[in-house]
Amino acid sequence: MLAGQLHTLGGASQFIAARVPLRRKAATRHGGRRNSCNPERIGQLLQTVSGCAENERTNWTGPRRRARFMVMTESQLNAIAKAQTGQTVIVTGAAGFIGSHTCEALLRRGDNVVAIDSFTPHYDPARKHANLASVQATADAIRREAGPSAPKYAFLEADCCRADDLDRAFQIGATFSAGTPVRRMIHLAGRAGVRAPASEAPNYVAMNVVATTEVLEACRRHGFGDRAGAGSPADQGRTGQGVTKFGHLAMASSSSVYGGGPPGWNGPFHEDMPADRPLSVYAATKRATEVIAHAYTRVSNLRVTCLRFFTVVGPRARPDLTPSMFGSAIWEGRSITQFGDGSMARDYTFVGDTVTGILASLDRFERANAGTVEHGEDYEVINLGNDRPITLSQYISTLSGLLDRTPVINQVPVPPSEPHSTWADLTKARRLLAYAPTTPFEEALASFIDWYRATILEPTGA
Repeated sequence: MLAGQLHTLGGASQFIAARVPLRRKAATRHGGRRNSCNPERIGQLLQTVSGCAENERTNWTGPRRRARFMVMTESQLNAIAKAQTGQTVIVTGAAGFIGSHTCEALLRRGDNVVAIDSFTPHYDPARKHANLASVQATADAIRREAGPSAPKYAFLEADCCRADDLDRAFQIGATFSAGTPVRRMIHLAGRAGVRAPASEAPNYVAMNVVATTEVLEACRRHGFGDRAGAGSPADQGRTGQGVTKFGHLAMASSSSVYGGGPPGWNGPFHEDMPADRPLSVYAATKRATEVIAHAYTRVSNLRVTCLRFFTVVGPRARPDLTPSMFGSAIWEGRSITQFGDGSMARDYTFVGDTVTGILASLDRFERANAGTVEHGEDYEVINLGNDRPITLSQYISTLSGLLDRTPVINQVPVPPSEPHSTWADLTKARRLLAYAPTTPFEEALASFIDWYRATILEPTGA
């Protein structure tokens, strides 16, 4: 039975038909929205994305701007290229801020990508369509340069809470490598936002805890825990045509799991610190996903790396994040809301550095076998930050300077969901991933502003 048409690396006008079983099930609901994956809906979506891709090629990422909006530096691209594997990777949340950049990085280093996203409307889905169009534009450019040897790419609208949708992604991935099972997955999908009210808890549990459990179960179901015949640890990296023998899931967590840290703590957060006093529903659900993942490594033999992201900034940042909210307000002369006296601090991390860490985590077992990093455990929690907290006052000053505007500040009390500071201890990331962020905060924010002015604030005049 024809499951649907999928966007492939061949271009916006080319599709492949994936012949996979389609089990009829009632669609799940998230926040009252029915999320179906029928062939007609996917076809309609692809027509929309095709238009976005063409628009982006002419307006967003043409020759004048691509250099400005590339988030990976040459050194970062070289670092991920050294671990190139040519494997197939499933990426959830692929149309999001971090997910779209991750897909592009995987394609650039030669990996096949099955990208999935459900386009939940927590912010304007048009932004997600545009992100996905950029991934397609990158895939097209690689295909034009590499020809038949280019990596394969497909997009599938899919809901991580549905087992049949996840199975379909695995089946599509297997077609990319002559039936060889997919053994790598990056799970970035989920509902974000630390300031959501308690009434939103059911949605957060569904989209974070339930969805992640379904992803873990899909990995188990598709053999990620099967190490039969894998031999010694030294043999468990690669075999045959570069096909990995064991499975590995890298998944997004959050620095919010630390809460405010231990009482009186004013230093960096390290992974062994207590994380059982979350300040928000979101943080609680992210911590729950870590605990469930740990259980799966014990009962199902999976290998899982949980990545605690620290305030990521850069091109394509979500509209509900402060760069977008403050940026538009400052640009239009509206007031911005400052929590407290401006002494709050966040460890802002450039998205290019975060993506480098994601790919390094995906490859950490191969890197360890090659002797470039230390061996870790099957389950690891690793910080991905910048190791440089920036105060809110400094943040607002830098942002307004980049926009050449004077901010109008409305000071309000700090909400209880907000920790005073976040600061990533990167000792473990350096040891297990050779992770070394290279982008200063000022440069990261400038990169966002360049993109934001050209695509959102002044899309016709930039």
